[in-house]
Amino acid sequence: MAKEKSALKVSKIKKKWYQILAPKEFNEMLIGETPSLDPRLLIGKIMTINLMGITRDIKKQNINITFRVTGLKENKAETEIIGYKVMPAFIKRIIRKGRNNLHDSFVCKTSDEKDVRLKSLVITVNKTKGAVVNSLMKALRANLTEYVRKITYKELVNELVSHKLQSNLKISLRKIYPLRSLEIKEMLLEAGKKAVGKKESKGNVKEESNKAEEKKPDKPQAKEKKEETKPKKDKPKEREANQDNSDEEEAKPKKEKVKKEANQDNSNKKENSKSTKE
Repeated sequence: MAKEKSALKVSKIKKKWYQILAPKEFNEMLIGETPSLDPRLLIGKIMTINLMGITRDIKKQNINITFRVTGLKENKAETEIIGYKVMPAFIKRIIRKGRNNLHDSFVCKTSDEKDVRLKSLVITVNKTKGAVVNSLMKALRANLTEYVRKITYKELVNELVSHKLQSNLKISLRKIYPLRSLEIKEMLLEAGKKAVGKKESKGNVKEESNKAEEKKPDKPQAKEKKEETKPKKDKPKEREANQDNSDEEEAKPKKEKVKKEANQDNSNKKENSKSTKE
């Protein structure tokens, strides 16, 4: 026990506190501190912070920003933004009965070729028909994909935080039907590993299909074997048919004998009946 306590004390002494800085979008301000034995262990660390704590704006208290440590600079951890999320409590508050609450999720690509997943929420003033709902969702996807394709990932984050993107989309969709509110519920930076994994899986499928094609020529040989075995199976049937024919031939003379005997009995009976009459 004494050795374990001494080891724990040594480990606590070795750990140091390192500052975590926000990216340039937030002027590299201090967003937290964390202890670590080695600063290199901080790379990849993820932390979520409320946006109000960074911007000092009460209106942003319903939004959380997710950061990931990407590197070190003068024993200070540098980060990047990988997520933007509106709190579920706020979404429940704005949803009402008697309106269309339209949810959608799709992937867009920025001008610097980063895949971003956007989850949107559109709330109409009143309930509408299915055709109007479909046109709203199609217009939302088309406008978002075109808009995101023209800007970089950093610009997208800035416009989401400032609510500029949401207000512009709301104005453009009002031409189809009046909206109560339009929110981007969540923004996620898609990892590049997922796409690589999908490609590898497709390659495996192709290789398996090629193997299957190579095995296909072997099937006719199996059929030939089956055809060879068929005559062997037919022999017992032929024997049974021959036996049946022979049995029928043997039974014929017996039937003829029985008929002759019956005719003789009938003739004898007739003669006896004539004699009795006389």
